[in-house]
Amino acid sequence: MRINFREKNIEVFTISPRTLDHREYWQNIQNVVSWSEKYTCTGVLIFTGNDTYVDPWLIAHSVLTQTRKLEPLIAVNPIYMHPFTAAKMISSFAYLYKRKVWLNLVTGAAITYLDAFYDNLSHDDRYERLLEYALIIDELLAAKGLTYFEGRYYKISGLQVIPKMPKELRPGYFLAGQSDAARRAASKLNACNMQMLQPEFQHQLDGARGIHFGIVTRTTMDQAWEAARSWFPEDEEGSMLLELSMKNTDSVWKRRMKLLSEDDKLCDNGYWLDPFRNFKADCPYLVGDYAKVADVIAQLILQGVDTFILDLPAKEEEFYHAQTAFRLAQQKLIS
Repeated sequence: MRINFREKNIEVFTISPRTLDHREYWQNIQNVVSWSEKYTCTGVLIFTGNDTYVDPWLIAHSVLTQTRKLEPLIAVNPIYMHPFTAAKMISSFAYLYKRKVWLNLVTGAAITYLDAFYDNLSHDDRYERLLEYALIIDELLAAKGLTYFEGRYYKISGLQVIPKMPKELRPGYFLAGQSDAARRAASKLNACNMQMLQPEFQHQLDGARGIHFGIVTRTTMDQAWEAARSWFPEDEEGSMLLELSMKNTDSVWKRRMKLLSEDDKLCDNGYWLDPFRNFKADCPYLVGDYAKVADVIAQLILQGVDTFILDLPAKEEEFYHAQTAFRLAQQKLIS
């Protein structure tokens, strides 16, 4: 699905669909990894959190050993791992597999998860800590000698990661979040600031280079909507879970999404929030025929987007259809 535009690769990452079934969880991950390589994606986003069944670094190891080209996008949160340990893991992967990994820098939104760690920092303070965290990782991996750092949350003196990290294998950084604090941290890190797809599609990007959304696409609009509704039927229990989760978060993006999900007219243009509203996805979905979806993708790229994180239903046919739309977008960009 990767697109080349003006001598630059447009990166495409996929994610494993949300599931509470522990049996489906690992099978979905294995399937998504396999299909992501088959359909020429850059890599796979691997989540972290108190509620993940498998540690993301172990999943990343599985990705690196079972594929030839995929580059794991690993979610990292300061509450789970010291920055030196994260840097050492990245260095170890580079040494063993000669492959790049990416980091999705997150602060953790579930309030009960933070309470479990007695982590009582404010929303903005968590982003300040995250900035220090990423700076230490970056300095450790770039340093030719010992690294020293003194900040508000971290202090290190004379740490070193060996062997020296090849420049081309140093990680790329993503920072999800739509608050002012998140944007400031992304700017200071020169990280790819991720944003959810907006109802205006290629408008209101606010400088974001990365876009996160789901896709269901087919030859015709009617076929696309039929497939979308079969994948994501109304789910009263899921709706109740979303309401509970809203009481357990201080996430700016999630509150914005919840507000948007109450506007049923948005789907008239293919912007669909039922998967989010039914607790089956953490992002909006774009539903439409190949031409519609390809046009949105091409327009986003023309507006400066160079990274896509795609939520796709856990079925190979959905990867095929999404790839078809991306190929059509490539044609639109070069025509």
